[in-house]
Amino acid sequence: MAPRGARGKPFRACRKCKSLIPKNAVRCPVCGSTDISDDWDGIVIVIDVEKSEIAKKLEITKPGRYAIKVR
Repeated sequence: MAPRGARGKPFRACRKCKSLIPKNAVRCPVCGSTDISDDWDGIVIVIDVEKSEIAKKLEITKPGRYAIKVR
């Protein structure tokens, strides 16, 4: 049985920065980490890091797609 987060999701998530990356990627393009998970929940898309309160709360420093929770 597949992990909860793997069912039907087109992305994997970096455990270090929570960036969502393509399923076939082995390294995070945002932080360079290889600690990648298929088990994640929620998506936030940040366009303007400077003005985003969510980006500040989640400590996101680059625009992009991010998971809210990564296991």
